[in-house]
Amino acid sequence: MSDQDEYERVLRRAKLLGEDSLNDLDRWRLRGARDEEERVKQRAEERKQRLDAVEVLRAELRQEVAALRGEMDRLHEVVLEAVGQALGEVSDKTCAWAEKLIRELQGEMTTSIARVHGEMMGRIDNLIPEPRPRAQKDFKFAAERDDGDLLNDLPKPDDIVRKTKMN
Repeated sequence: MSDQDEYERVLRRAKLLGEDSLNDLDRWRLRGARDEEERVKQRAEERKQRLDAVEVLRAELRQEVAALRGEMDRLHEVVLEAVGQALGEVSDKTCAWAEKLIRELQGEMTTSIARVHGEMMGRIDNLIPEPRPRAQKDFKFAAERDDGDLLNDLPKPDDIVRKTKMN
């Protein structure tokens, strides 16, 4: 028989007949059984207290984690906004610099083209010593008369021959 079985037997006998009916050995076993029961209850109570403490700590940690996540989200938004603003400023400065550079290059190109064009015109003028003939009259079509009355030169509706097809 195991000690546990022995303790249970002594406890049953004490309940049925009373503690006075037990001999010295059984009283010693009864005290041992009660002490063991007390230790089991105490361990169970300690375990329950530890579990309760663990649950309280878990709940606190969950709250802390949730608070930290909220703070991280807020900081993430702040960082994104700051980075966006910095990128916008850098982009604006870069665009302004590029536009300024383009304007400078356009000015230099225009000046250079005008200079080269002037040089070329001077060389052409040196090659052709006589002045170029210029048109002195206004442009006219070949069928146009000198008086310039085009409306009277148009054919009259009576002059137009209409062809008709007969079947």
